[in-house]
Amino acid sequence: MLRSHKARRIKAAWVNLTMLGAWVALCWPNGDPTGREWPALGCGAAAWGQVQQASSNDSQSPGPTAGEMFAASHVVAVVGEERVLVGDLYPADRVTIEMLNNPEFQMHLRKSLKMSIQQKCLAQHFVNSQTTGKPKKERDEVRAKMMAKTAEIFHTKVLPEQVKKAKLETEAEFVQMLEEQGTSLASMMRSFAEQVWADQALREGVKEKPTIELEELRDYYDQHPDQWQRPSRVKFRIMTANFNKYPNRDAAYQAVVEMWNQVYYGGAPFEAIAKKLSTGFSADEGGNFDWTRRGVLKSAQIEQAIFTIPIRALSQVIEDTDGFHVVEVLERQDAYEMTFPQAQGEIRESILKTKRNNMENDFRKKIQELTPIWTRWPQDIPGSRDLSELL
Repeated sequence: MLRSHKARRIKAAWVNLTMLGAWVALCWPNGDPTGREWPALGCGAAAWGQVQQASSNDSQSPGPTAGEMFAASHVVAVVGEERVLVGDLYPADRVTIEMLNNPEFQMHLRKSLKMSIQQKCLAQHFVNSQTTGKPKKERDEVRAKMMAKTAEIFHTKVLPEQVKKAKLETEAEFVQMLEEQGTSLASMMRSFAEQVWADQALREGVKEKPTIELEELRDYYDQHPDQWQRPSRVKFRIMTANFNKYPNRDAAYQAVVEMWNQVYYGGAPFEAIAKKLSTGFSADEGGNFDWTRRGVLKSAQIEQAIFTIPIRALSQVIEDTDGFHVVEVLERQDAYEMTFPQAQGEIRESILKTKRNNMENDFRKKIQELTPIWTRWPQDIPGSRDLSELL
């Protein structure tokens, strides 16, 4: 009972949509990732129950106290047939009655609830679309397959990767870390499953590819003139002798001169000498800096050099407040304005992204309008009803 109220919120870094899409593509490599053998996944009270049962052995944490559980178990919304608790949106062992009455906390809670409701509507819509018109027994079988596949993906693909990202050795250590953050492995899998299901709903519901006319491209180009200005930029590499790495200024100077001599007179590769002798923060990368614009570097002296010395020529020794340096410019581009033909690819990508987002938002709105919703703050969700009608 206590564990059923554990916090379900997990940082987006653990299970962001980009990662979810990668896992889905990995597990369904052929064609539409929603598939037919394993219908794209959906949520609901029955589905969550199966997820929880599949993850019931993930932790032996004592759980929140009775007071914390009481605060975390406050119902703030009902989406379809699923209740949303405070503990679904915020770590259960950190919620108190005082927090529930705090206006600032309520503001954050309402924002999280709005996002949660939107996602739950999508997920519920998808599972319902997979089971509509089927007998109860067949609906239960479909949901069981959904949960089995979700659990398999989570435990074989997602969980090992997250343990690795957390720089831990075992899943047990990862579970302990989650518990310390006020959540659990079961909560993480529920978050993963719901996000996958909602993402699948969007894939299924928004299949049409937006069309773009040439006139739209031209209008966008004309309406965003500043966007096509490209400032001058430089690729370069640097060898450094920082003052704080040597006993005195003369020693630092002699060190950078030795680097210069080995490259210029000795013919040694710049990158090799930088890796071996430079004390700059880019030394491990051979002193290389990718495209750099004016105003980005801390050192005005280095910036002046990289925008003036000849390409592929070693600079003289440069001194600034940090130490002595030698730079070599690899490439330089002068400032210019992109022409319409040059900008078309970027414009098309931007318009496609905007149109796609609009189509997805319209679909989210449509599904949300079709889903029965009761919430403590109906003013936040158009078309929803006051939670007091149910409770």
